[in-house]
Amino acid sequence: MSSSPEKMTDEKDIVVVDVNDVAHGEEIDHVAERKVLRKIDWNLISIFGALYMMSFLDRANIGNARLTTFTHDLGLVGNQFGAATSVVYATYVVFEPIWTTLLKIITPRYLLTASTICWSAITIGTAFVKNFDQLVACRVLLGAFEAGVIPCSTLYLTMTYNRDEYVSRQTVVFTFSAISSGFGGLLAYGLSHIHGKLAGWQWLYLVEGLMSACLVPIAWWRIPNEVTEAKWLTPEERALMKARKERNRRIYNEDEEFSWAAIVSILKDVRLWIAAVSHFGIDSTLYSLTTFMPSLIAGLGFTSTVDAQLLTVPVYAIAAVSFALCGHFSDKYKVRAPFIGGSLCIGLIGYIMILAAPEVGVRYAGVFVTSIALYTTSSLNVLWAADNISGHYRRAFAMGFIQFIGNSSGACVGFIFTQQSAPRYKKGLYYDIAMTAMSIILTFALWYIAKTRNAKKRELVAAGAPDQPELGDANPHYTYFL
Repeated sequence: MSSSPEKMTDEKDIVVVDVNDVAHGEEIDHVAERKVLRKIDWNLISIFGALYMMSFLDRANIGNARLTTFTHDLGLVGNQFGAATSVVYATYVVFEPIWTTLLKIITPRYLLTASTICWSAITIGTAFVKNFDQLVACRVLLGAFEAGVIPCSTLYLTMTYNRDEYVSRQTVVFTFSAISSGFGGLLAYGLSHIHGKLAGWQWLYLVEGLMSACLVPIAWWRIPNEVTEAKWLTPEERALMKARKERNRRIYNEDEEFSWAAIVSILKDVRLWIAAVSHFGIDSTLYSLTTFMPSLIAGLGFTSTVDAQLLTVPVYAIAAVSFALCGHFSDKYKVRAPFIGGSLCIGLIGYIMILAAPEVGVRYAGVFVTSIALYTTSSLNVLWAADNISGHYRRAFAMGFIQFIGNSSGACVGFIFTQQSAPRYKKGLYYDIAMTAMSIILTFALWYIAKTRNAKKRELVAAGAPDQPELGDANPHYTYFL
């Protein structure tokens, strides 16, 4: 699949989208609009990024803990470490669609603040577990409480920004995840060298849990339930955002009420299932690489000590830069599939390098190549669904469901990258190659569906079909992003 936007879309598709996102409403000062959006970015995106960074770090730091005395201190045997790694997703995936559907009902401020309180407390508590059973209990609770952070903050973006503004903002949020992974390696390296009453892994969980707890008051005071209610905006800025919401009512109607019919209708949409299965393949590679990267790099032959944690840092730097570039150009050209499919193709090459190359240096380079696909694909796939599914509760459930299916891959990864397959982890790498190839095919299928349906919609509009926003994305005047 080509990574060039021009290969998969054309100019008339792009023009229609611009008109499609603007409903009738009062005229907006676009200079003032850009200024207030920058202010919202500084306030909201930085908070969401910090929440994402710490939640991801607290969930994935078990990979760094493994390189300390963690498994010995807890008496883990066989594949108990893999089981503990995977069990967090048992509750994580179940609660994702629940939290996204309830976000508007509970309200973002309460849901995200309560979630942060609970997951930071569980992380602190993990520092004092004594055995496998206690570790599993903490991981199960961690999954339930963290499940609301990423999908709900992503959904909040769709409630605040226009369709061609989602990804560039989510790019920043996901970049915090890359920072967290690199920072986690540095933090783990430093804390693992502390000697005293607590082991290095205990300091790791304790310090990261306390860092997460510091975000609680920030989330409570700075996240508004609706951006039009933000205390850090002036009355004039709040009025401008209300005008934007009115203009964008076709995409997001804040007055929409929950109905089970909306949930049933999206479950009948074939696009949901294709996107969800594709996300399973995408997240399989995300979690296998982020969780097992320290062990994978140690197995390359560079080192078998905690120094392997330091070698993960530049990998995540590449992942962050590549995602920032893809996110920027995806919004600029208003297309998703070329960047998802192109990144997956690059990632596929990287996994083949890791698996097949005999030279250590080439395999390490392969880790860098695979990192290009890590965050670009995971973020864009979910937001592509948000672009093309109209109705808040249809969109909310779809985003949660796609991440529910995708993140369930985390439950598999711990049983595929097993201790028995170390140090090359060939079984896991074969799995990642297969999952990546599957996601490439499904991404093309989604692009083809959107392309053909857009063509039919253009024919209907040309024949005089009326604008019917009540039909949601079935409205002939609602153009899909490609």
